Amino acid sequence: MFRHLTTIAFIGIAVGTSANSQETVDWGKVGEWTILMDPSTGNGCLMEKKFDDGTLIQFGEVPVDNGGFFAAYNPDWTDIEDGVQGTVKFEFPTIRFIGDVVGVAKDGRFGGYAFFDNPNVSSEIARNNDMTIIGELGRNIEVNLKGTSNAIKAVKECQAEQSE
Repeated sequence: MFRHLTTIAFIGIAVGTSANSQETVDWGKVGEWTILMDPSTGNGCLMEKKFDDGTLIQFGEVPVDNGGFFAAYNPDWTDIEDGVQGTVKFEFPTIRFIGDVVGVAKDGRFGGYAFFDNPNVSSEIARNNDMTIIGELGRNIEVNLKGTSNAIKAVKECQAEQSE
């Protein structure tokens, strides 16, 4: 069964933390995840990790749009075109999410950015050890999620500080 990442229309986002010119602020580190705050998303907090294959995964809050995002970038994914919209699937052992993604090809990063307003996405990322991302171009990415539960808690702490 597929669940939707978002219940609202896809927002053509140029606010992806990597895709924008405003600098992020380092908030801390939890395990292998770096916690950042991004002023361009309404001081949204996010976590990011670079994997051995060069893939950079980002996951966090977008307060200005009342939701969150998941992004994956890799310098080898040169077939991805900036601004091209498509579909992405996030597969966990017991549930799958499907939603819209926009291609990002900027500053040597190639990948996709998916906005969501479904809180179950965060819960599944925190609860599971592995996830498969299936992109429209046929690329399957296996993501090790160990340590994400604590990193997501830190993102929520960071976010709580932003509204103080």
